[in-house]
Amino acid sequence: MPGPEPHLSVVHVVVTDEFAGVERYICQVANQLAARGHDVATIGGDPQRMRTELDGNVHNLPAPTLLRAARAVAGQRGADLIHVHMTAAEGAAWLARPRQRAPIVATRHFARDRGSSTTARWLARITSRAVTSDIAISQFVADSITGPSVLIPNGVSDHPQADLESTQVVMLQRLDTEKAPEVGIRAWAISGLGDEGWRLVIAGKGELRPALARLVDDLDVAGSVDLVGHVADTDRLLTGSSLLLAPAPAEPFGLSVVEAMAHGIPVIAARGGAHVETVGEDGDLFAPGDPTEAAAALVRLGRDAALRRRVGARLRQRQQDMFSLPRHVDRLEELYRQVVDDRRGTGPALDASG
Repeated sequence: MPGPEPHLSVVHVVVTDEFAGVERYICQVANQLAARGHDVATIGGDPQRMRTELDGNVHNLPAPTLLRAARAVAGQRGADLIHVHMTAAEGAAWLARPRQRAPIVATRHFARDRGSSTTARWLARITSRAVTSDIAISQFVADSITGPSVLIPNGVSDHPQADLESTQVVMLQRLDTEKAPEVGIRAWAISGLGDEGWRLVIAGKGELRPALARLVDDLDVAGSVDLVGHVADTDRLLTGSSLLLAPAPAEPFGLSVVEAMAHGIPVIAARGGAHVETVGEDGDLFAPGDPTEAAAALVRLGRDAALRRRVGARLRQRQQDMFSLPRHVDRLEELYRQVVDDRRGTGPALDASG
């Protein structure tokens, strides 16, 4: 009988001093890996939030800059594998290569090729050569990037079913152009749910916040809309909500959408990007950029508690079947071992797709 698989030493890297979806994802995965007996370290993210979110046996090093991150990666001399998130982290791992020779895997969190500027794209062509395997978080991402990738959809923790008795709709996202938050606000105004005692809570920060505040005033819905900024306790926010509105037309995955599904909250989402994979036929999808269709879904679900419960239950089951955190980490472990064994010359070639 073969013995148990050996534990791995894994380092997750992101070059930020903030805490948003990617950092929250890293904490969830790191905690799950550590609970399975692996030696896990994280580099980057807001140090205070990372310490709060990470279990006590997962170490975190600050990495607000590329060079700080590179030095931190280079110091992880016993690592079996470096898992990088976003292009800057790939650059940090590449810079650390003279001292850090562990194989590198990269999660592609965005549905576009590496680099957000001409210079960054040029540099990424060099630094990405050190990456052994790309992970696509959705089929939408896999189809949008250049080169092969391994499809491992994100996962979230399971949660109890929300009671869906509140009169609160939530939008939980960045307030940036690509997320189309103005579509959600226009849908809210068209729905008229604010006049029936419902409230729209918009949680998130971004460059569009001042413009959105003006739009709320222009549409005369300020009395039923709360722009609350960044919310640390997203589970509490979701537990107190009955609907989630996700207007982004090309969402790479939508962590907040799947977290809402985990709480059994009906999701009304734009029919584009990864929403067709996550929400799919079990939720309520509307044409991207169409606030009238989104408003009709808000009214339909807002006025029918029994329908909310049925839709929420379907979405919660879908999350547990397809997007659970243990299932996601199972796939990561499998990839990690393939990459490490391949480096040692003891494993089969990777099965990449996309």
